[in-house]
Amino acid sequence: MKKYFLINVLGKHGYSFMVHAAVKDEDEAIELAAENGLFEAEGDADYATAEEASDYDVKHFEKANMINEL
Repeated sequence: MKKYFLINVLGKHGYSFMVHAAVKDEDEAIELAAENGLFEAEGDADYATAEEASDYDVKHFEKANMINEL
């Protein structure tokens, strides 16, 4: 079953993105995002956190057409 995960890259120039994927946990979501080239720079996955997205987050990213289907 697919879940929505909000991935946040920490730091001065941090950013966030969302993935919708069939993964078991947050670490696997980050790993899959890295394998699919979703991070802006090499090494960003090392500074990323992930959490299961709230309904509010899903609606926000959906409205902006910013959900990465994996």
